[in-house]
Amino acid sequence: MDLMTSLEAQGDRRQVTVLGRRSNAVHFTGRQLLESAEQTLDMWATCLGPGKHVLIAALPAGEGFLVSLVASLIGGGTLVPVAPPRPSDPPGRLLRMARTCGATAVLCTSSNQPAVEAQLCDADGSMSYPVLAIDRPEPSKKPFRPKASFHYPIIQHTSGSTRFPKSVPITASQIRENCGLIQSLWGMNAGSVMVNWLPHYHDMGLMGCIVYPLLSGAHSVQMSPYDMIRRPLSWLKAISDYKGTISGGPTFAFRECLERIQPEDSRDLDLRPWQRAFCGAEPVPAGLLDRFRGRFASNGLRPEAVFPCYGMAECTLFAAGEAEEFGQVRRAVQVGLAGQVGRAGEAEKQPAPVPKAWQAVDGCLLSEQIRANIRICDPETRAECPDGTSGEIWLSGASLCDGYLSNLCATDESFHVDPDGRRWLRTGDLGGVAGQHLYITGRIKEIVIVNGRNVAAAEIEWIAARAHDDLNASAAAAFANGRAGRAHLCIETRPGAAAPQDPEKMAAQIRSSVAGSCGVLLDVVTILPRGTLPRTSSGKIKRQLVAKEFNNDTAASWRSSRSSPFEVTS
Repeated sequence: MDLMTSLEAQGDRRQVTVLGRRSNAVHFTGRQLLESAEQTLDMWATCLGPGKHVLIAALPAGEGFLVSLVASLIGGGTLVPVAPPRPSDPPGRLLRMARTCGATAVLCTSSNQPAVEAQLCDADGSMSYPVLAIDRPEPSKKPFRPKASFHYPIIQHTSGSTRFPKSVPITASQIRENCGLIQSLWGMNAGSVMVNWLPHYHDMGLMGCIVYPLLSGAHSVQMSPYDMIRRPLSWLKAISDYKGTISGGPTFAFRECLERIQPEDSRDLDLRPWQRAFCGAEPVPAGLLDRFRGRFASNGLRPEAVFPCYGMAECTLFAAGEAEEFGQVRRAVQVGLAGQVGRAGEAEKQPAPVPKAWQAVDGCLLSEQIRANIRICDPETRAECPDGTSGEIWLSGASLCDGYLSNLCATDESFHVDPDGRRWLRTGDLGGVAGQHLYITGRIKEIVIVNGRNVAAAEIEWIAARAHDDLNASAAAAFANGRAGRAHLCIETRPGAAAPQDPEKMAAQIRSSVAGSCGVLLDVVTILPRGTLPRTSSGKIKRQLVAKEFNNDTAASWRSSRSSPFEVTS
């Protein structure tokens, strides 16, 4: 990975645009980014001392983070992007991350410096790590030297949907390999325009939408996640205004556009340049992307531009999900080459049947290269499963990380080494392969067993949300309650929905729909207002945390603390 060479090659060509509120924008050419990064390196040397630093970046989205990232990468240091402190964070969150990563210091802004310092206090009230406000830099009185010297440009963190986020060290080689996959399977290059609203401290936003465009010489347009969440139209408008060719997000982003953008407000959008509309970060419910394609077809969105993908921090980012257009070209080439040697029939196979249990989700298109790095295994025996059967998804490849920092137990639990030395990541995700597609159906720890059949929490939530238009499938938590075939459900209303007129009737509709579709009986249905359920830094619902708090002795206080005029528990 040679970011400096890439930026130097851009010269005065626009490299990054940072969108602000009220349509203001700040533009950086490759040369300007380098100059700002070099000034930042000088500032770090003055305030923190010379050398290569391991820096926790508790910074908001924007130019401050982007310049800090470039400075760390060209300076040979290590950057650890994390979400800025929030009131809901557990005490000592940043302190634990800093210790795990062997941090030199923590970067922040002057506005959130008090919250950062509060997170870094030891039990006796002292601070072990210097805090540097990048907008008001002051030399540290007590420079801290890490106990270990890492050779990782970036340390990212897992989403923490099931436990405390784990630290994932990423090497330059792994970044190069993963970026190469995106370039070859999605067509990212110097002519691409990435429009990104995803959080910069999460692998999809950080790697896929900031680092990889920089390395590819592409122009990236960066906007605040809060702008998209407040007004989904702002995301599509940025794609239209800047002729974005690549942009995407998790399923809730596509659902928000469908539910909150009125036809009259989207009439002037031009989505013809949008070539890669990727949807990932969780199972993609069948029908959602088709609805999105149909809704914005009149704005020039091509059907083949929209596709599901799959990845995680441990794989640097990308694991599966080829753009459909590239897949068609690849298959055509394969057929042509096979025909030259008399084997065209082998290259053009009939579509494989998809098991009924997988038809609730859209599958990720697999190239041969990606398919070779995927294995479906029995979670208990670790034996490999044949195509068409469900199991745990295992991943391998050159962009797979070496393990978790300071967490040998989790590393041993999640990584498996074959006798031939090939390393595999046990993802904890359930799914399977049929033909040229990978289907992700849920998490092993988030299933309900009905008559020996595994039903994913996500499937229960999607079925429940279809029972009424005012329910939000992307903001729900279904979890087993210890009784076979039975579960509890907490689900939020969708944005803009009015208070339910008859919540008891709505709960009954949910129960009937779920029981009829997948056989799960819901003992408790709790309908909640938007924004109630706890989420990870990447926006995923923390199902296991909801289940733990709901089922323990504080269940009553949990529900009462989230009560509203239209909450119902039945």
